[in-house]
Parts: sequence; C-alpha cells; structure tokens
Amino acid sequence: MANNIVLTNLSQSVRPHNKKPRQDEKTLMAKIFRPTTKAKNKKHLSHAKQLPDFTAHIEKYDHELKAITKANDGRITFITGAMKGEEVKVRPIQYTKNLIHADTLEVITASADRVEPPCEHFAKCGGCQLQYIAPATQLVEKQHALDGLIKKKLKLDTLPWQPAITGSSEGYRRTARLAVWHETNGAISIGFREQHAKRIIDVDHCLILAPSLTKTVQAFRPVLDKLNARRHVTHLQLFSLAPQDVLVIRTLKAMTDADMTRLSDYAAANNVRVILQTDKTEFIDLVCADKSADFLLSYAIDDMQLQFQPKDFIQINDEVNQQMVAQAIAWLQVEQHDTILDLFSGVGNFTLPLAKRAKEVFAVEGVSDMVRRIKTNAELNKLTNIHAYQADLSEINDRKKPKWLKPIDKLLLDPARDGAMDVVKKIPLLKPNQILYVSCNPATMLRDLEILQSADYHLTKIGLINMFPHTHHVEAMALLEHKKA
Repeated sequence: MANNIVLTNLSQSVRPHNKKPRQDEKTLMAKIFRPTTKAKNKKHLSHAKQLPDFTAHIEKYDHELKAITKANDGRITFITGAMKGEEVKVRPIQYTKNLIHADTLEVITASADRVEPPCEHFAKCGGCQLQYIAPATQLVEKQHALDGLIKKKLKLDTLPWQPAITGSSEGYRRTARLAVWHETNGAISIGFREQHAKRIIDVDHCLILAPSLTKTVQAFRPVLDKLNARRHVTHLQLFSLAPQDVLVIRTLKAMTDADMTRLSDYAAANNVRVILQTDKTEFIDLVCADKSADFLLSYAIDDMQLQFQPKDFIQINDEVNQQMVAQAIAWLQVEQHDTILDLFSGVGNFTLPLAKRAKEVFAVEGVSDMVRRIKTNAELNKLTNIHAYQADLSEINDRKKPKWLKPIDKLLLDPARDGAMDVVKKIPLLKPNQILYVSCNPATMLRDLEILQSADYHLTKIGLINMFPHTHHVEAMALLEHKKA
C-alpha cells in the first residue's frame, strides 16, 4: 500500500531536476499470481492536443473523492481539488475520447464545508490530496461513494456497513522513502516529488510523518553535508520502530572510515539505528559493521514481534494496522478448531495473530523471501501451527492440486492493488465457509466480490479502513459467507 507525503514548513525552495526521481516508497509487493500485461496508456499529454480550461459545477464524488461533472462536450470529468456544490475553473490534464481528468485552477463558489489545508505546500506537493476536506468528512464521503458503487455492481439494495477503522489524521506514517538530490552548487535537497512535476520538494517537516522521523531527518542534514560520499547518497528510508528510529542510507559508493565515524556519532547522539544499503539487496548495520542476516528490523502486533527487511512491505499506519488485525480476528470468529488459509500473507501480519487462536494456518505467498519471513517469525514467536508455502494459484486446477491444499474453514485475502481475480476463481476448490477480503483498491475488490457472489457467497459485513487520511486511497474489509454454511 505506497504514497507520497504532505510537506509543511519547508526551509528551502523547490529545486529543478533533469532526472525523474524514483517513486518515493517503492517496495516489494508480494504477489500470488502472475500479473497480466498492462494495457497501453491512451491518455493524451501533448500540449498540441491540450483542451481549453472550462468552468464546471460539481455534482458528486467518486470513491477517491475526486469531483465528478460533465464537460461542455458531454465527457465525464474527474477533478482534483473540488468539492460537491462548488463552481470551479478547471484545467484538463489527461483525457481520452470518453473521459477527462482535470485539476482545479480556481474555486469560484466555495463549499461551506471547505477547510484551509494545514500544509502551506499543499498546492504543490504530490502527496496528500484532500486536505481541503475535514478528516471526518473525508471518511463519510468515501463510504457514501463506495456504498453506491457496491450496490450498483453487486445489485444490492442495502449494505451491512460496520464502523470504520480510523486513527489520527496527523503523524500516522511510520515509514517513508525520501529522495536525495544534489545540485551543481553543492546544495542538497531531501524530500518528495512535486505534483505533476519532476522536481523534489525539500522536506523540513511533514504533517503526516511520525514526529520522531522528522527530527531524525533534521538532525541528519548537517551530517550528510559533511560526508565525503555525500554525492553518492540517493535515498533515505525511514522507520519509526520501538525502541528507536531507523535510518537506511542508500549509497552508490562505500563510505570512508571518516564517514563511518560521522555516522556512528550521529547514531549515538540521536538514538537512531543507521543501516547502509549498498545495493538493492545488501544491507550493512552500522552498529556491528557487518552484512545483515535475513532480518534487520521488527514491529509489534498482537503482543508478538514480526521481523522484516527494509525492502519488505509493512503497513505504514501502525495505529490502524493494530485495529485492522483485531477486527479481522473478530469478524472471522476464529476458534481453536479452525483451519485457516491466509493468502498474500507477506511477513505474517495476519498469519501469526490467526495462528495464536486457530488449529492451524496455511500461509501462501508468491515471493520466496516472504515465505522465509513467515517461517522465521513463527519460530521466533513459538508458533508451531503455521505452514508457509510459495505458490502461483493461477496455475492450480482440478488436476493440479498441491499437496498442501487441504480443506479449510476460513480464508483471508489481503492482495495488492491488482486484487485477487485469479485466486477467487479457485474458490470452488478451496470451499471455505467464510472469506475475509482486505482491499487497498475498491475497483479490483468489486470485481472480485462479484466473482465470489456468483460462487454463492454473500456479503455479511463491510467497513472502511482509514489507512491513509488526507489521500485518495480507500481501503476496506469485507466478510463473505457461503449461503450453505
């Protein structure tokens, strides 16, 4: 689940770039089936084809709280930065023959519900998109929009909505990836990409980043400037983890002895664990000055410790993640006689809490590193009822069943944004009584729920998970039960 960051109180100006930076938080997302080839992008960006600006009256939102209206030529238009009931001047950014995506240039008539964005750089940053809407209103409107989509797609009159999982709307992000950019004059920018541009906004303080991580970056700035290898530092990965913050420094060149001393002094003075990443897979812990074993970091869930490497995916919102796992257990009503299958299991975020309460849990992943993580985490927490496997479920059929695919009582799915279409098509082979679907993409969730509905599963509970306040991202949890169960 990846995002940029809202930036506030920036101390330096925006720097131009001649090279596109990497995505701010590109992590290894576990996949359990082979993705299909992506369709070609048919959106036009050429200035020669630029549509003129126009004025629009906003009628409603989509599930990401983009405003929806019709252009003068009748094309459906999705607009960022506008609210229901407002009259706005918009500029088309991308478009096809049927759709237009546009940005708000000017609010002509403002909604009474519009609020002042708390970040002074909100208009430029490519991170939080919804700061002009109060956090509580964001949640209400997202649920309202998703409610309409699900009813239409699944042909339902009412939905069994449950209270949303939510937490703080500020300081909630416990991990982030920052780009480091070096100007020809020697100046250094640390931050995130500007919206619709190839520039980096220099970060001094971030509204939604854990406060301790902001201090970690602020203290590191003067240290970075003094490093002999400073021009070879390309990214910083931050983690707010007990008992201390972690700073992973991505460098293209080995540090000198003098640099290592400077970093060690910084780590000791600021209670920060410093790790060097010399390539995509190799990590060196500055404390022991040795190459890492399989595990470097850990976080707590359900009174257990889960170990992971900096390149592994973990949920960035710890407060919401704790509630999400607890709700999954409660909705599934996990009992000691249950056999549960956990697909897209990652490092075991759901697997281990389920195993504490069930007879046995089968965890299946498409990435071998994640399978090793689960096995080690199970051993670390003294759980002997977890069976972890690597598999591509899209290849399983009636004549090609793996030996580990045994009868199960309950199924938990937590797929990436691509969803789990190839997996849910295999449901007749799995035959669970209950299915808990955790989604970070409503579009693919609706597609998959429709498949499950056709397999005689009906929706018994659904609720939003407010993992990323102030952003377009919408996450949800759905519980389905077999009609014959």
